[in-house]
Amino acid sequence: MHDNQPLTIILFGLQGSGKGTQAQLLKEYLEAKTQRKTLYLETGQLLRNFTEKQGYTSELVARTLSQGGLLPSFMPVFVLGTVMVNAFTGEEHLIFDGATRRVNQTVMLDSMLRFYNRTPYHLVLIDLEEDVAIERLQGRGRKDDTLENIKKRIGWSKEHMASVIQQFESFDCVIHRIDGGPSINEVHQAILKTLNLQ
Repeated sequence: MHDNQPLTIILFGLQGSGKGTQAQLLKEYLEAKTQRKTLYLETGQLLRNFTEKQGYTSELVARTLSQGGLLPSFMPVFVLGTVMVNAFTGEEHLIFDGATRRVNQTVMLDSMLRFYNRTPYHLVLIDLEEDVAIERLQGRGRKDDTLENIKKRIGWSKEHMASVIQQFESFDCVIHRIDGGPSINEVHQAILKTLNLQ
């Protein structure tokens, strides 16, 4: 177990790889074990929250998401940066889920973490077969999770994943690869072990 220093963890992988589920389990574990709050930043949810606001940009974001489209990089960076500026005190553990899908977003995320003196950080890459990811996404029942939209999003993710990982390799972070195929608890235990949290 770490000496109760705040951790910064980025969960990375295809949509459907279980990042959100594992992030929640990790958040609960860290808060129980360290008595330190955890700020959980889930980009997809932050963007969906943004679409509920009034305004031209919100309408454009909502339209893009409903069509399974790809948002420009500044929008994910904007919603994450807004939460960090407004809610982060420097004391919390940080867990990012879906924070980066392209190289330019990765560069921005790293610059933010360096600004907040949160290096080195951990990148937990959850590996999962594409067909399993599609099956899981279809089962979660979100209205924008049509098969066409799911395949679009996974296609974009796969197109950029290798270059994003390569970019992270050049930064001050530790990369952990986890098999996302086993049960939820087995994946959770593997994450705790690789992060030296048990």
